[in-house]
Amino acid sequence: MKSLRLAISAAVSTLALGIGTVAAEPVKIAFLTPKTGPLAFIGAMYDPTINFVQQPFNEAAGETGNKIDITVYDDSGTTQGAADRFKQAIADGARVFVGAGTSPLAAQNLADIQRWNQRNAEDPAMLLIVGAEGSNFIGADCSFYSFHFTTTPFIRQNALAKVMKEDGSLGEKVYSLQPDYTMGREMEAATTHNAETYGYKVAGTTRHDVFKIKDFSPFIEKARSEAPNTIFTASSGSDLQLILQAASSSGLKARFAGMFLDEPGNLAAAGEAALHNYDAQIFNAEAGGEAGEKYRAAFNAAAGRDPVAFMNNSVLTLNMLGAAVAALPKADKVAVNDLVKSLETVKVDWPLGTLSMRADDHQVQLPLVISMVSKDAKDKIDGTDMGFKPVKVLSAEETSVPVSAECKMKRP
Repeated sequence: MKSLRLAISAAVSTLALGIGTVAAEPVKIAFLTPKTGPLAFIGAMYDPTINFVQQPFNEAAGETGNKIDITVYDDSGTTQGAADRFKQAIADGARVFVGAGTSPLAAQNLADIQRWNQRNAEDPAMLLIVGAEGSNFIGADCSFYSFHFTTTPFIRQNALAKVMKEDGSLGEKVYSLQPDYTMGREMEAATTHNAETYGYKVAGTTRHDVFKIKDFSPFIEKARSEAPNTIFTASSGSDLQLILQAASSSGLKARFAGMFLDEPGNLAAAGEAALHNYDAQIFNAEAGGEAGEKYRAAFNAAAGRDPVAFMNNSVLTLNMLGAAVAALPKADKVAVNDLVKSLETVKVDWPLGTLSMRADDHQVQLPLVISMVSKDAKDKIDGTDMGFKPVKVLSAEETSVPVSAECKMKRP
């Protein structure tokens, strides 16, 4: 079993490079993400993750191992921008792409990869989807040349409902308040689907426009009229902050259970309105014990901030990619087909458990932490006196969902 320790660990200088691996050319990686426009906050999350992984990996590789060369391309948060930057990166020689944007952007990235590969079968490109949580990427749109390095709303809602049911905080009535796009619709579907499994009634469902609403009080009043115990949401960014503030002002007693409460700035903006709400996290330092605290401290020292939200997706993605590069035999140039097959088999240590890639649909198998916002959390966030107190860590086996029947992967 090949394994790559996190760059922050004491073993970084002994990364699993494999015996005799050497490449005349580094693996060129195009990191596509919004750096400007209304979604620039997404790109800002990924900025500190790149050198955090790339620099120590390349230093460890030295003169005897494969290196990676990551270049960031600003897609401006638009599908046209994503298409334009793909063409630019292809012309620059990149064949490995990291799609670090929303589901529509990732869909554009995947469409560009597929068109390129149809026309250039002997020179294929591959895509690593970091943050887009749409289930289609491991369903009808699954591909040998794409990998999904995050969860889906079904994975996170199931994890939240399971743990909240166990600790008695879920209640008998839930409500779904979702952003009106793919991820929100899937979170709504998951909330409805799991009602019988976890013994709750869905009291109501509502969707809202994304990043357009300034006053969420009408949505909160509608939810409050149904007297739910828990409100599931996939809302994020300023929408989530405004939702929590409106809920606090209204006196709503329901807990929120979501996916993105740990995005940078959310706790500071929401204030005490965030307390006692639940989040399904990719990483939580307190839950990770000594390894988690070492990672958090090293990232903070390098980037001046804790690794939160999708920063962790990026770190684990680049570490798994690095492990796959390192596991390849000696070659003048790394072949994409070989890299894809290598990525299907590597296992990487993570503070919460082992990361692996399911070959059948290219869905990362990863643990999740269900946390509650609390002043008792060990690590405080956003300069507040609050943090995410771990409630339970679910293993990769516990968070895994079956391969979709819609995934019909064609292998070369």
